Amino acid sequence: MAQEKDERPGAAVRKTGEAGDDSMRRAAGTQSRSTARETANGGPNVGDGALAAASPRRRRERYIIGTRTAPGGQGQLQHSMDDVVQYLGRQENVEVIKRIKLGGPQPFTSNGHTVNEVVVAKIDEGKAQRLRGLAPPHLIIERDSLLACADYQSVPASVAPIGTLLPLRSVATDIAIRVIGERDQPLARATVVIDGGELPAQALTDETGTARITFFGSSTEAIRALFIRAAANHWDRLIWTPSLNSGLNTVKLRPLSEFYPHFPTARLLGWGQRLMGIDPTAGRFSGSGVKIGLIDSGCDNSHPLLRHIVQGKDFTNGSADAGWTQDLVSHGTHCAGIINASSTEQGVVGCAPAAELHVFKVIPEGRVSDLLAALDECIEREVDVINISVVSDEFSELVSQKLHEARQKGIACIVAAGNSGGPLAFPAMLPGVMAVAAVGKLKEFPEDSSHILSVVPQLIGSDDIFPANFSGAGPQVAISAPGVAIVSTVPSGGYAAADGTSAAAAHVTGLAALVLAHHPLFQEGPFRVRSEQRVQALFELIRASAVPRFPDPRRGGAGVPDLARIPAGQSFAMGLPFPDSADRVAMSTYWPPLSVQGWPAWLQTRAPPAGFF
Repeated sequence: MAQEKDERPGAAVRKTGEAGDDSMRRAAGTQSRSTARETANGGPNVGDGALAAASPRRRRERYIIGTRTAPGGQGQLQHSMDDVVQYLGRQENVEVIKRIKLGGPQPFTSNGHTVNEVVVAKIDEGKAQRLRGLAPPHLIIERDSLLACADYQSVPASVAPIGTLLPLRSVATDIAIRVIGERDQPLARATVVIDGGELPAQALTDETGTARITFFGSSTEAIRALFIRAAANHWDRLIWTPSLNSGLNTVKLRPLSEFYPHFPTARLLGWGQRLMGIDPTAGRFSGSGVKIGLIDSGCDNSHPLLRHIVQGKDFTNGSADAGWTQDLVSHGTHCAGIINASSTEQGVVGCAPAAELHVFKVIPEGRVSDLLAALDECIEREVDVINISVVSDEFSELVSQKLHEARQKGIACIVAAGNSGGPLAFPAMLPGVMAVAAVGKLKEFPEDSSHILSVVPQLIGSDDIFPANFSGAGPQVAISAPGVAIVSTVPSGGYAAADGTSAAAAHVTGLAALVLAHHPLFQEGPFRVRSEQRVQALFELIRASAVPRFPDPRRGGAGVPDLARIPAGQSFAMGLPFPDSADRVAMSTYWPPLSVQGWPAWLQTRAPPAGFF
């Protein structure tokens, strides 16, 4: 399993005595002397030393140093990470943060030094570039970028480029917004956002339901929109050109039960599950025996529907304690509910409620190195499916290698396409993973909610399904799934309707678990054994079941999967390449016979269908 070994700044590192990369070691003394001269002189082009000391400088960035995988799939063993750490320890202004051991105790070099690990260090950007030039070909040196949630809170504000903003005028406007909900109860911790035309202003309501906001540069007449989202159990509200005064303004939010009668005391089968033919309330197809990894912001398992989730790890603070149960942004808890909420008579139910969910927390404040460690942990725990709901602004070769390793070992990686509204984010744009875009459905949310912003009017297709305008789009999109106004669990025992490609990916993850748990190809057939072919077969079965809902494959991929249309056997062609070199399936013209209830034969019995080997 991924393990971290802390390195104190400036700590002595034991000399290995083995021959390493001579060029790196010879450069160490020259590099140190050069840095010392720069420090003594106050840096380049610095006049007054005192002034320079008071001026902020660019902070050192975090970098990951790891081993490039050879064509055969094994790490190239010419270099031990001990040599790398020793070299970095001799550099000025370089701080080794941690060493992350990957893949357990193997493999080892002949001299006993592990190389299957990465080193994370703080390095000046210029020095990092020089290190790349000095490093041998088998070493990867890349930025340890911050991770972000694949989704963002959609608000109406359109922020002007920062370079075009003039200094704020001295005119300040104070506004107080009181938010109430069902039975006029004040709603604490509600998000309030005001779009005043330049920089948006935002605040959270206090225990009285009141948020006090100050924004500069204009009056209340310039406010273009007011957006309010409760912490739980209510629809958000979007008010265009609101009439606000300088006193106390009261806004009432609708409870979810106004749209879904008797919820949450009565169980809700989400519109997304209905669209995908998933009905876990029947209790027969539950995903039992399948292990899922959720890489996200954690999961509040104190929620009544999530108490059965007991395995996880927090990678944001390097500990294996219960930090993963603290979900500061609600995102992971929402996705966990879509996948795995227990089947009860109240609230919501997950697509695969009996699957075993492992939660790996990498946001907020997590980095690419944390994603790398979480993926390694998934491999060590031998999960069947990984749901990835985080993105990075930069490409990572080390993460790409780890995702390839996961696929080689039979783990299906289902990734949110991202909420960019444009090209897919990393890692969704990689081949070998299943990238999922988001769709919505009309009449499944109030017209005065923010969900209306996701509609693309010109692309509304069959059954009122539309591509979400925030969703990543491109040839790498494999399929699409429900991701607008999805009601699921949030921390502190509540529920919320949220948008995002993460919700879409969570639906597909749940469906994948059902296929692995109950389809004969994976139970009695040739794909019982974990392998890359197993992943390929799973992805192609899912794609073969997809129904195009609107005429734009860049936004919808093959369409929205339907569990009832999953082929019963090997009546589909596998492995046919498409022009973009992404994994694709050749759509079959054969579909298994459907029962009067709409379920294919393989869902009606555990025995293989007639003619299936």
